[in-house]
Amino acid sequence: MINWPAIIKLSDDAELIYVSDQAEWDNDTELHCFVYDETDYLIDSSGHIFKLTNRTNNCAIPDSTDNTLQLTEILGLIKAHAAQQGSCCVAKLFAPTISDAYKIVASMNKI
Repeated sequence: MINWPAIIKLSDDAELIYVSDQAEWDNDTELHCFVYDETDYLIDSSGHIFKLTNRTNNCAIPDSTDNTLQLTEILGLIKAHAAQQGSCCVAKLFAPTISDAYKIVASMNKI
């Protein structure tokens, strides 16, 4: 079970995609019908990693792995994402929880 919000980490790219909840995942065909690479993955707000290559009816079905990321690792991904978008003071980005860190990604995607 995915703990929302979540982010999608695309392979070979610092870009992160914010997904607020199950309804957004279900309703946005660009999210769940995209053909993901083996190295693309979804990270939920608990740090659990889900593969996105399992497909049913041409839609990606997040598949839980035994892997997790810690807050510091997720903040590293977010800093790289922010730097790619041209944000300044990236080194100062901080959040006390993974959910709070994902709010940073959500706010960057609104710009």
